Amino acid sequence: MKHYVLKNNNSNVVEDETTMSERVRNIDVILCDSAAKASAEIIVEFYQALSNLVCDQTYVVNLRVPAEEPAGGPLYWSGRTAIFWGDLENKWTLLESERSWTSQVLNLSSRTVLVGGAVLLLAQIGRPDQVPAAIHSNFEAAALELGLTNSGAGTHFATDGRTHSASTRLGALRLMSEFVTQDHGAYLADILRGYIGLTEPQRNYESQLAMRLTHRAGGDHLITLALDTMLNHIEDPLSISDLSNLLNTSTRQLQRRFQSKTGAKLLATYRELRIERAHSLLRLTDMSQSEISAATGFSSNVSLTRAFLAHYKTKPRDVRNRRFSGEPSNQ
Repeated sequence: MKHYVLKNNNSNVVEDETTMSERVRNIDVILCDSAAKASAEIIVEFYQALSNLVCDQTYVVNLRVPAEEPAGGPLYWSGRTAIFWGDLENKWTLLESERSWTSQVLNLSSRTVLVGGAVLLLAQIGRPDQVPAAIHSNFEAAALELGLTNSGAGTHFATDGRTHSASTRLGALRLMSEFVTQDHGAYLADILRGYIGLTEPQRNYESQLAMRLTHRAGGDHLITLALDTMLNHIEDPLSISDLSNLLNTSTRQLQRRFQSKTGAKLLATYRELRIERAHSLLRLTDMSQSEISAATGFSSNVSLTRAFLAHYKTKPRDVRNRRFSGEPSNQ
């Protein structure tokens, strides 16, 4: 399971509890001032959700303020996304000492996003007519005076893949979901949009494990059907032979194909889906542990506790207690 941990005052990193070789993708959120850090948590949550769905990549979100530290050179910005996190109320005006820093970031980063009032930065660094931008009505007059070109839409996805823009912070999330389409495919992007509420999910993707395995299997029809069937039979688990019969395939073929496509064993996955459901019920409902044991196909509280402890390294009652104590859960 992946989770965010605080690396330092400016950086949040998604790490995996297992030792896997993963590709790191860096997202630098550039803030007008330190007071904007709280609003940028929406970006952290977006990439946390994405990291929960992608198995082979780690997203690191860095919060930065112009000129508080060196911008960094070409090697630093290679492969990075820089998001200039403006709002709807304030024109982002650079100090003289910040112009060179901002220009360097915009020129060197592999992908940039200008949000809200940040679009006005284009004129301040001498690029007013080079890039169309999504400009909010609050800034239209100022943009016109500065010679900026309005794309006429809430988001602008640059064809060259470099300088993108969104007129609002919520629009920025839609734009970033388009990056997911580009980087990971439309299938995963659609899952992510439903998962974080940008669109209504087309399927009942209540299980992060099922979403990850479905994506890893490339949307394989038999794997998707097997996961759906297991999720629909959590309370009264099927035997592997009964599951195979429902899917019109042999037990041997189903087990071999499942492991080949997902890298996971079928029976172990079924058990993990049940434990995951128990974890959700502990956090999100007032059901007793006995009720949760029955609802997830465990014969007793003892059986659930044993499985839960082996998987999450904590006891069910500890998860329930954190819910009422207000302490954050890392599980």
